[in-house]
Amino acid sequence: MNRIILLDIDGVLVQPGGYRAALRATVHRFIDPDFEIREDLLTEFERRGISSEWDMSPLIIAAFWEDILSRQPLTSLPEDVSAAAEQIRRQRRVELPQRLSIPEFDLVVGQYPAETAFRAGCFPSIPEALRRNLMTETRNFQKSETFRAFQHFTLGSQHYEETYNLPAEFETESLLLKYDHPKVSDSTRAAFFQNGNRVAAFTARPSHPPREVTDSTLGYAPEAELALELVGMKEVPLAAFGKLEYIAAQHGLNPEIFVKPAPFHALVGALAAWTGEELSALKAAYDWHGTGKLNSRFGELPKSFELVVIEDTMGGIRSVRAAGEVLQKAGFDVTVRTFGLTSGIEAKAQAFEKADVPHFETWESLLAGIQL
Repeated sequence: MNRIILLDIDGVLVQPGGYRAALRATVHRFIDPDFEIREDLLTEFERRGISSEWDMSPLIIAAFWEDILSRQPLTSLPEDVSAAAEQIRRQRRVELPQRLSIPEFDLVVGQYPAETAFRAGCFPSIPEALRRNLMTETRNFQKSETFRAFQHFTLGSQHYEETYNLPAEFETESLLLKYDHPKVSDSTRAAFFQNGNRVAAFTARPSHPPREVTDSTLGYAPEAELALELVGMKEVPLAAFGKLEYIAAQHGLNPEIFVKPAPFHALVGALAAWTGEELSALKAAYDWHGTGKLNSRFGELPKSFELVVIEDTMGGIRSVRAAGEVLQKAGFDVTVRTFGLTSGIEAKAQAFEKADVPHFETWESLLAGIQL
């Protein structure tokens, strides 16, 4: 049986301690550092399909400010996020929140969650202009202060300067390099490639452009590549955010429309896994995006195959299921198999159960329960 396996990175290949540390450090630059950012809040984000810390950080800050300002309105807050943070910190007279409430809002394909929350009118106690600056353009290093802070903490000040060609705003070591750890053993890694399986990493992590591109990598942070190197899989094709960003920039589009749960992301991953070529997979997926038809590059896929995804959140599951439908409609005999890796987190297990996704606590139990 021909088989293509798409593997998420964070929570699947890598235990992402660095992202959690960077998220907390980022949020604490804008709110009271004595406020505890509880792990159950972050797990709740993931259960709801909000998996990127670029969205979590402004949402947490907004929820904190909403709690404060609903009990102690402050007049004349500046539109600038850092200036507003300083004023709220200096003038706060009410107690810190006991816990934060993130309003329910429906996720929109092609739109980042923080912006969706802004458009839904969440956190109304925060002045609109300040809310907009905090919650929109969350991937724009020129406009988003939370994005810049987070990238400082993930990359470290020196790598931040090299990646963005900007002076560091503060000094910090790379929390990714300090706190990330592999989740896969040598035997687990070997299981991915047995029986002629084709494998690609499938992630919303920042990355370099497609490996075939020799242009400047300015602004493309190699966080996905660092993770694959950490787990001994640096040669595996990569369907990551930087790759999607690259193809979107070629056509004047926002990359958000291509990121999982969009089927585009899984189509890129599947074709890159089979052919070993990232750029041609991106171009073929873009052709599908424009025409609704799979071109001859997809004809390189076998007519019958299994498309397997292993994820720790629902975004990638939805992307692969949707991509499977696209392939089936184009005449491919595709069997989609989706598996969840929960690391023992109950909220993740509940989300997978609700979506009828078989799930496992560990790699050992997953590999014992399925056949790759």
